[in-house]
Amino acid sequence: MSNSQHARQTTPSGRKRWPIILGVIAVLAVVVFGLGLYAYSQLSSARDDLNRASTDAAELKDALSAGDQAKANGEIKQLQANVRSAQSSLNSSILSLSAKTPFLGKNVKAVRTITDAVGSVAEDGLPPLVAVADKFNAKTFNPQGGTINVDALADLTPSLTQSSAAIREANKRIQSVDASTLLSQLQGPVTDAQEKIGDAAAIAERATVASRVVPKMLDGKHTYLLIFQNNAEIRATGGLPGAYAQLDVDNGSIKLGAQGTGGSLSELAPAAKLSKEENELFTDLLVTDFRDVNFTPDFPRAAQIAAAIVKQEKDLDVDGVVSLDPVTLSYMLKGIGPVELADGTRLTADNAVDVLLNNVYVNYPDPNEQDAFFASATERIFDKVLSGAGDPTALLKALTTATNEQRVAVWSKDADVSKEIAGTPLAHELPTGTDAGPAMGFYLNDATGAKMQYYLKSAVTGKSTKCSADGTQSYTTEMSVTSTAPADSASLPESIKGPGFGAVPGSMLMNLYLYGPTGGSIDSVSFDGEKNEFYTDLTHEGRPVALITVQVNPGQTVKVGAKVTSGKGQKGSTVVSTTPSIVPGPSVQTWKSSC
Repeated sequence: MSNSQHARQTTPSGRKRWPIILGVIAVLAVVVFGLGLYAYSQLSSARDDLNRASTDAAELKDALSAGDQAKANGEIKQLQANVRSAQSSLNSSILSLSAKTPFLGKNVKAVRTITDAVGSVAEDGLPPLVAVADKFNAKTFNPQGGTINVDALADLTPSLTQSSAAIREANKRIQSVDASTLLSQLQGPVTDAQEKIGDAAAIAERATVASRVVPKMLDGKHTYLLIFQNNAEIRATGGLPGAYAQLDVDNGSIKLGAQGTGGSLSELAPAAKLSKEENELFTDLLVTDFRDVNFTPDFPRAAQIAAAIVKQEKDLDVDGVVSLDPVTLSYMLKGIGPVELADGTRLTADNAVDVLLNNVYVNYPDPNEQDAFFASATERIFDKVLSGAGDPTALLKALTTATNEQRVAVWSKDADVSKEIAGTPLAHELPTGTDAGPAMGFYLNDATGAKMQYYLKSAVTGKSTKCSADGTQSYTTEMSVTSTAPADSASLPESIKGPGFGAVPGSMLMNLYLYGPTGGSIDSVSFDGEKNEFYTDLTHEGRPVALITVQVNPGQTVKVGAKVTSGKGQKGSTVVSTTPSIVPGPSVQTWKSSC
């Protein structure tokens, strides 16, 4: 038989097999497609359960804030039920098979990770809080008749510690998921869960720290120094320490003692020893003038110097220092309500910053009258807070917001307290050492003795642009500084426009301290795109510092750019700090690593 004949004989048989093969493929395709749809439906079902759990969590938060034990118990049960339902959907055999496929695999694994983490929070992290819901609320922290219940706070510590540990571990797992690689329908819920669990972890940790620290600071007899920072004359940690007061504590009872002005503690003998770096960066004013103790951006150091000054000049031995600014007071007024001052001024959340940082200097040109006004405002606000007036939940939220913006800071001589708050916004410390990760800072100090930073608006932008083989990151940065002052600023009262040394009255003259990462370098500085000279070879605790003088006239914007390099092996995200100003908002941001 010829080859051609053989070929003709096999063709009909081949034609018969192809429809069968195609049919099998079609059936398999339908099956696979059906399984895919089923897997997708299970993922969708889990997503819906998680969305419902998110709503339950919000309701639970409200119940905990109100101390509503019954509602909290109901909400935690609903939350747990929805999370378990999501876990059930995700544990099906079909999804287990799908988890091994390239397309659905990472989505299934990601949602399982998120759900298990949320489950840990629901089963282990939240029940300890629900168990003490009647005590775990703002009322526990709220003074009554000038006294805070120290024992009630201390009793919360075990439950808060247990809860915080569970939420912290869950947060580690949930943050490991890269939401950007998932199906679009899952990205939103996953990101939302990451944000909420991340926030919960931070809140739980801070609440735990507070439950340990506050009783230590309030139990027994203590004396603290209360400092008011005036953002209108800017300093690295916020503002000029224009006024201070003595706080006397006796087993939870708090009383406001003697008050004084920062100006009364100037031109002094050095109250502390300066390091060579500090002297080069800040001069001896850091230790000879109370108003300049926070030229340094490291609040613990500023607080230690302030404590040394009042010990030297007033023979007042303090156990710690607490600092806040008028923006903090404006937040607090949202919780305690308006305060009537001695001169008839009605201080509210809306006008507090304007009144305390500008209007007082217009209405009272005499510095002595200004001091009397500030003393009256301090006493009236303090009395109302300690009376327990207003909404304690709103007050606690206000203080939390201010602390997160680094407007409230605390330093203690007690080593245990210092250790507890180290690394938190409350410490407001300068990040140093390689363990802290890459960090940058943009800190401002007024150089004119004016109150012109009431008109200051500033913003910092930047990014990591390159990662070298040795883990060194390169950055481009820019700080924009704007004066919103009126064109006729030179006609403002002298206490606002300044005495005129260093700059034309009505203009701002500030020293910008640009801190680079530990072991890194500041390679170049520019003004409005043009390269500029700056003080080089300056360092502070292992970090490179560029000292840049910036003058801003009324209505002008100056942009200070810089090229910065990190130290070797600093591959992580970069924490960037700025001086808190009169403008509400965060003073810390994070730049994504390029490594």
